[in-house]
Amino acid sequence: MQLEKILAHGLFARSERMGRFLRVAVERALDGRADELKEYLIGVEVFDRKQSYDPRVDPIVRVEARRLRSKLKAYYDGEGRSDPIVIEFFLGSYAPHFREIGEASWPASRDGVDVPRSISQGVPQAKACATTAVLPFLNLSPNPENEYFSDGLTEELIHALTKLPGMRVVAWNTAAQLRDRQQDILAIRQKLNVDTVLTGSVRMAGPSLRVRAQLIDTETGVYLWSETYDRQMQDVFAIQEEIALAIVRTLRVQLSGVREDALGRGRTTVSSYDWYLKGRYLWHQRIPEHLKQSVQCFQNAIAADGNSALAYGGLADAYSLLVDYGLMHPAEGFPQAKQAAQRAIALDPELAEPHASLAFVRGIYDWQWDDAELLYHHAIALNPGYATAHHWLGCDHYAMLGRLDEALAEVRIAQQLDPLSSIIMEGNAYVLMLRREYPAAIAGYREILTQDPSFYKAYTSMGRAYVQMGNYPEALAMLKKGRSLAGDVPSILGAMGQTYALLGDLPRARESLLDLERLSKVKYVPTACFAVIHLGLGETGRALDWLEEGCKRRESQLSGIRVHPMYDPLRAEPRFRGLLSRLGML
Repeated sequence: MQLEKILAHGLFARSERMGRFLRVAVERALDGRADELKEYLIGVEVFDRKQSYDPRVDPIVRVEARRLRSKLKAYYDGEGRSDPIVIEFFLGSYAPHFREIGEASWPASRDGVDVPRSISQGVPQAKACATTAVLPFLNLSPNPENEYFSDGLTEELIHALTKLPGMRVVAWNTAAQLRDRQQDILAIRQKLNVDTVLTGSVRMAGPSLRVRAQLIDTETGVYLWSETYDRQMQDVFAIQEEIALAIVRTLRVQLSGVREDALGRGRTTVSSYDWYLKGRYLWHQRIPEHLKQSVQCFQNAIAADGNSALAYGGLADAYSLLVDYGLMHPAEGFPQAKQAAQRAIALDPELAEPHASLAFVRGIYDWQWDDAELLYHHAIALNPGYATAHHWLGCDHYAMLGRLDEALAEVRIAQQLDPLSSIIMEGNAYVLMLRREYPAAIAGYREILTQDPSFYKAYTSMGRAYVQMGNYPEALAMLKKGRSLAGDVPSILGAMGQTYALLGDLPRARESLLDLERLSKVKYVPTACFAVIHLGLGETGRALDWLEEGCKRRESQLSGIRVHPMYDPLRAEPRFRGLLSRLGML
């Protein structure tokens, strides 16, 4: 039986409760009792919650349902790709959907579930969720610099709508790439596979604010809803809530326990919110100087309102990326990121972003991996459509722990939510590289460059993949191209030095070490940059010296040593196993 085959697979055999979840759902559905598969019943029967269990307080079922979808996706991407029947769970439903490979969905049975005729005619179907894209609102203000505000309003609407289990909303990074293409509705439908788009405009004039919004059917071009709001600036929060609620009502999305007032985000002062939006605008650009400027904006937002959870959450993200990009020493940046995230959560426990930010720090800095995983799952339970949480959970948690099937499944969820995001596409290719699927990884990096030729990480990551394939000339060419775009980033200089060593150009490899030493006198240089050059030179002792120093500094770059193939020459070394032990990876 196909169910038994799935349950015997390693993805499920090691998790008794996950297997029980799948068995209960499938067997009840096949018995024609899919309507019984509610959150309360699953919590009590599968996860051993008491009769007093309240799903509104304890998100265990929603969290585990998301994990179940991820594991099934990983199974069908791997060993199960030839199975004749695919078992799926749609967002917002705990009733399974059965689909034959190569077949379209069958007409619904009397109970409402599409199943292949070969299985049953009596299993209720989960209704597919509404899909929409919120395109960047046009800035019609006299000052073109006010684009940060129109972009921020767009992103806040996306965050509000992604909380709903009955909707799939395209994430901001993808929406931002469709700026000025609002008229090309059919192309957007084909590219993003969405049923509707929300377009609009913002005009600021002193204290006055005009926001116009339209919800459009992408198949017919018909305006499903349109409204103009002429208000004062302090009404911006109410406008966001009203637009989100209008979309929910127009698309007849079930709120499924989500309160109408929860569609809004934390209230703050107009001045604080204005600084927060400026900070997010700079943060999203991922340019070193703009990341530093975003910190000041978030600090200004906090100065204007010391109880702004949004501002503290933004500050946590800014410090985390500054360290992750090698722009700040981990001992300086990560404690500040943690403190800001904890303050944001204390102010607004329902905000997903700071939970993901805290999870990031708890994993790659504190090395408290179990705690990090719980925080990631809680962030996703709060906002299932938050693509960054899925991305970080896949690339910075599952992948680092060697759980590469789960990592790939999680990153692909992020891609579904944010299909045009270069950084998420890079994460998908990175996981493929860790799985040692080098040609597939390189194809992924090249795909990024077709839409974003200036994205330097695609070149440098491709260079590292070519190193693992032994194609050192091509690797060096890619690394040089990335350096020409990004400048003297320490990690690029380290990868180039390693490649010179592997090519046999020892003088240039030694010169790269000197370049990094000179650079370290004016900016932070992660120890791993030195270590990889010594690895290329065959100097394992010196490489371990640097990695052990990095361990003392709690550098985030060390989190990949368990799985990255570049560290294969060290795996038999007792000192290397000692490092893994200190990182909590043994």
